[in-house]
Amino acid sequence: MTRYSNLVLAVPHAIGEPLDYDWREMPVVAASARRWTDWHTDKLFGVEDSRIAIVKGRTSRFDCDDERLEDEDDRICRYAIEGGVDTRTIGARAWNVRLSEWFRYRAELMSAAARGECPLIVDCHSFPSALDGDVDVCIGFNEDGSKPGDDVLEYLCGRFAGAGYRTEFNRPYSNSIAPVGYRGHSVMIEVSKRCYLADDEVEVGPGFGTLHVLLVSIYRDLLAEE
Repeated sequence: MTRYSNLVLAVPHAIGEPLDYDWREMPVVAASARRWTDWHTDKLFGVEDSRIAIVKGRTSRFDCDDERLEDEDDRICRYAIEGGVDTRTIGARAWNVRLSEWFRYRAELMSAAARGECPLIVDCHSFPSALDGDVDVCIGFNEDGSKPGDDVLEYLCGRFAGAGYRTEFNRPYSNSIAPVGYRGHSVMIEVSKRCYLADDEVEVGPGFGTLHVLLVSIYRDLLAEE
């Protein structure tokens, strides 16, 4: 199986708090943010290892969605779009703060990946349990040069399936972040919230520890021997 010099854990959506407004003023957005924030994924996927970097989003995805493409209208100030706020009323400074986060995230991914000759970005996400009841873990990839080899994809699928997680490729989501200019591989791992959160799908649940240990074991297998 292909081994990598270093891993970069991309965790864009673990932040739930808004930047400069109150969720309570926009109940529709508040409910959406509760549902779509990837609660605790920074801790679930994170690990202390010199060959593993973690790059985290610093804002709610409703302020700036770090993984949206540049031409997607809702990458900045999605809270305004969903809350019916006229985006023309958002000041230039507030807009630029959000936009700079989008560029910062990508630059940090590229910098972390450049620390090794054969990097792998692991795009770390979760999704609401009700979204696809037949899938526990989604492994996503792009159909381009960033796609890992079949050996890596089969290994990942086998490890999750072997641990009892129902696993699919590119379902319910597809693709994985690969910033412009990136020359390594990239794979997305999306886990159903029921696998690691409590029934409210916000607080940590009993499955958290088991899944975290499995992820750390997978990282070790993906890394080349020192």
